Amino acid sequence: MQHAMPPASPDFDFGRPPFDLLTDGQRAALAGALDIALYPRDAVLLSREEPADAMFVVLRGTVQERRGGEVAAIHGPGDRFGLQALYGSVGGGAGGPGGRRFVAVEDCACHLIPRAALEALAAENPEFGAAILGDFAQRMREMAALRSNREMAALTMARIRQAYLHPPLVVDAGASLRDAAEAMRQNRASSVLVRAADGAVGILTGTDLRDLVVLDGRPVSEPVGPLARYGLLALDRDDLLFNALVLMTKHAVRRVVVTENGAIVGLLGQSDLLAVLSNHSQVIGLQVEHATDPADLRRASRSIVELIRTLHATGVKVAFIADLVTELNRRIFRKLFELLAPPDLLANSCLIVMGSEGRGEQLLKTDQDNGLILRDGFDCPDLPRIAADFTRHLVEFGYPPCPGNIMVSNPEWTRPLAGYKDALFTWIHRPDEAAQMNLAIFYDAAPVAGDATLLAEAKSYLLSRLQDNQMFFTQFARPTLSFDTPSGLFAALFERRRAEAVDIKKAGIFPIVHGVRALALERHRAETNTVERIQVLAELGALDRKMAADLVEAFAILSTIRLKARVDLPDDGPEEGGEMAIDNLVHPDRLGKLDRDQFKDCLALVKSFKELIAHHFRLNH
Repeated sequence: MQHAMPPASPDFDFGRPPFDLLTDGQRAALAGALDIALYPRDAVLLSREEPADAMFVVLRGTVQERRGGEVAAIHGPGDRFGLQALYGSVGGGAGGPGGRRFVAVEDCACHLIPRAALEALAAENPEFGAAILGDFAQRMREMAALRSNREMAALTMARIRQAYLHPPLVVDAGASLRDAAEAMRQNRASSVLVRAADGAVGILTGTDLRDLVVLDGRPVSEPVGPLARYGLLALDRDDLLFNALVLMTKHAVRRVVVTENGAIVGLLGQSDLLAVLSNHSQVIGLQVEHATDPADLRRASRSIVELIRTLHATGVKVAFIADLVTELNRRIFRKLFELLAPPDLLANSCLIVMGSEGRGEQLLKTDQDNGLILRDGFDCPDLPRIAADFTRHLVEFGYPPCPGNIMVSNPEWTRPLAGYKDALFTWIHRPDEAAQMNLAIFYDAAPVAGDATLLAEAKSYLLSRLQDNQMFFTQFARPTLSFDTPSGLFAALFERRRAEAVDIKKAGIFPIVHGVRALALERHRAETNTVERIQVLAELGALDRKMAADLVEAFAILSTIRLKARVDLPDDGPEEGGEMAIDNLVHPDRLGKLDRDQFKDCLALVKSFKELIAHHFRLNH
């Protein structure tokens, strides 16, 4: 129940955006129009059943925004809410879908800004109006539509060059039906282009061949020229994919010719176009599969960034994005290695990825962490050049070189199986800081190309050499505590001080990853993915089930916040070459209320987990 008080309050913060846009006279007018309302704990300030005639600005206390029984956001001093109730959000009133309510968590006070005062100030000060109001009702409807259709909107704005194009397969008009069929078979194509003597280009499809030969009984020696269909539909490579869809639908055809500078560069099939519009990842996979040189792979690799943006924008869970991106990255690495390596090298080696790529947790293109295991006794004289080319091409694809030089171009990470076993023995029994890092990285390794049994044998050797040596595991687990996990930065937000940026990887993600890795290594587990390790450790009783569940959730939330910090940058943000800049800094004062609350809870959990690791491995002794 609200208790109104006389207007005007000296506590109203006119220095907070967008109120800092008001002139002195406008501030005085707003101060004269303000009311203050007091609410006891658990009181409902606003719900979909109640009409609203003012915007709320929290003065003291905390208000929960609940949707469908769940807490969607926390509003503290200086936060404002209620515009959706004033201007009719999608779903009706303040409740919206599932019933939105604003509930006092404790005794609180709010400034109430009447609708009339808001609209008068917006009319007098357009900059303020645009910041706080705008055409709010229309904007909310557009936002709702955008959320439900954002992926389709993003992909229908894609260009034809982003889709897979079937290479043009051309035969002369004098070629026989048999010749056309043989050309399709050898090139795994479903059609051929037919070039007439006058330069006209037609098309003959596999369906045409079936109808002409099987149903009509034409001899296979008959020339294709008179049987091809001419007057083909063509679009430029830089045209919109959506225009190709319209053209195919209008003319009831399944493919269009694609040109560039007037020359035919390929055919766009209906299935390939629909693959883009339904799932952009399918197109990247096709591009990789059909790549004939590193330049093709580079184009496919650059498409992954936009795929991440699209999936994130549509609310796809970060774990799914990581799975998809991991698979696409590994396809690219595998295909590149297959393009560069001769068959005997492929048969006698195993290309591995390590670090976050090996754990299947890669989202952004971070430093390369890869290596090559060779079969004992195998020699490839050209291996240094192949390894250098592999690393160079990945850099061109947007994967930065590893500062620690953990790459196939480094002979220390391209050696025979026996050499890896010797290194593992050294890393285990002479565990200096570098050895501990190398062991941790290799423990996360996953096979990408070649003979995967070589990595399996190396991993088996690693686990077999581990001993129940408390000193070794204490040293291995120690990096979990290397970085500080801050706890006081959120108080700064409510005290109106600017909170410092937090390195989310060091403060939150790394302690979970390495602490879990240490527990898994102690149990001689072969899993590489952090979540899978957590789940197995819970089953074995090495982790309390509640702690395990909380860690899985916190890991997902922290990974999501880290991803948001990159993909939500404006288009002119710090990016180079079309790639997302690698930056793990998160600014708490820029987070939404729900993310801010979750971030705080996750860091608190990480602190508890670090204490658990410190106690378990006796790191404080």
